[in-house]
Amino acid sequence: MISAEKASLIKAVILDIDGVLTDGRVGYGAPELIKFFHYRDGHWLKLAIRAGLIVGLISGRSSQANRQRAAELGLTFIREDIHDKLEEFEKVLAEYQLKPEECLYIGDDVIDMPVLSRVGIPVAVADAVPELDEVAVYRTTAPGGHGAVCETMRLLLKARGDLDGLLERYRR
Repeated sequence: MISAEKASLIKAVILDIDGVLTDGRVGYGAPELIKFFHYRDGHWLKLAIRAGLIVGLISGRSSQANRQRAAELGLTFIREDIHDKLEEFEKVLAEYQLKPEECLYIGDDVIDMPVLSRVGIPVAVADAVPELDEVAVYRTTAPGGHGAVCETMRLLLKARGDLDGLLERYRR
């Protein structure tokens, strides 16, 4: 679970893309890769941004679809074609003057383990590889690409005490 104590420290949400924001499948046949992103995941990332959080992506793959989705959501950063995610995470920490414990990271595969091992709140999506249970403090009930990010953002924002204020605009 995500504790209020740890949630209160979080300043940044960092996500893998394939298998977290998407279901991990890649479609070929068009000039560009085809990926599917869940609308609710995107909306809840926007709520996290409204709450003042830095929100960014670190992905092992590079794709126009990734960049388009990041721009559409107004994310703080996107880092693609990254084969050493821990090294890139360290660069993000330096660039945004963050401490590891001020970050929540969501991953789905072993390439995410080094970063998950360092952050304040490490999260694995429901269909992540079992090895992530060694480092994740929470495994979502929703699989990657099907609301796992929405679920995590809801828990984080609630634990931080931000949720009611963010939802006020929808309760008219």
